[in-house]
Amino acid sequence: MIQSSAVSLEATIEDWKAAAEPEGGENQLLQNLPAEEATRIDSLLESVELESGVEIAGPGESIDWVYFPDSCVLSLITVMSGGGGIESLTTGRDGLSGFALLTGCNTSFPRVVCQIPGRARRLPARVFMEALPKMPELHTRALRYSQFGFDVASQSAACNRVHVTEERCARWLLLSQDRAGRSDFKLTQVFLAQMLGVRRPAVTVAIGVLERSGLIEHRRGRIRISDRDGLERASCECYGLIRARQKELMGF
Repeated sequence: MIQSSAVSLEATIEDWKAAAEPEGGENQLLQNLPAEEATRIDSLLESVELESGVEIAGPGESIDWVYFPDSCVLSLITVMSGGGGIESLTTGRDGLSGFALLTGCNTSFPRVVCQIPGRARRLPARVFMEALPKMPELHTRALRYSQFGFDVASQSAACNRVHVTEERCARWLLLSQDRAGRSDFKLTQVFLAQMLGVRRPAVTVAIGVLERSGLIEHRRGRIRISDRDGLERASCECYGLIRARQKELMGF
C-alpha cells in the first residue's frame, strides 16, 4: 500500500508539472497597436526564454535592453548596502522593463531579475529609443505604464509597513498570476521571502495558512492558485487598489 501511494503521488506531481507549462500569452502593451506601429516594433523584437534568477540589470548599471514579458515576470528590487533588498514592483505581460529610459535616464536604480520563468521579447535600448518617436501609441502606453509603476511602488511601501505577511503574500501571488497570465508557476519559498522582505519561516507559515484554506497548492518549488476569489478575499486592500489604478491608466 505504501509503495502504491508513493507511485500515485509521484504521478500526480508529474501530471501537475506537465499542466503547469506557460499558457500562450502576449504582452498587453503590444496588443492592438496601429498596424504601422505593430509592424515596426515586431521587426525590431527578438524572442527569448528567461529562467528564474537571471539578472536583467543591476543597480547603477546601464540599461542595455528593453524587455516586453509575455509569460515571464520580472522583479524590480531595491537593494540595501548589507546585500538584502525588497521588491518594489513586478513587471509581466502588463508592461515593459527599462522605462526609466523614457525620462532620459540610461541607468537602472533597482536590481531587475527574472522572478517567474517564461517568454519575453526584447530589443536594444538604443534601438527602442530611436524608434519610439515613430510609434506614438506605444510611446503613450509606455509613459502610462511608467506612472503606474510609480504608483504601485508607492502602494507597496505602505503595504509592507502596515499589512501582515499572509495578506501581502496573497497580494503578491495574485499580482504574479496577473503578470504571468497563468495560475501556476515555479516559485520557491526562499525567493518569495526575498521578494516580501521577510524571513523564510514567515513565508512558510503564510503559505501554510493559504494552502490549508484551500486557496493555493504548493509542490516542490511550484505554486498553483486554486481559488482565485478566495485568495482575493484573503489579500489586503492593496491588490484591489492596484488593479483599479491599472484599469484607469492602462485600460486592462
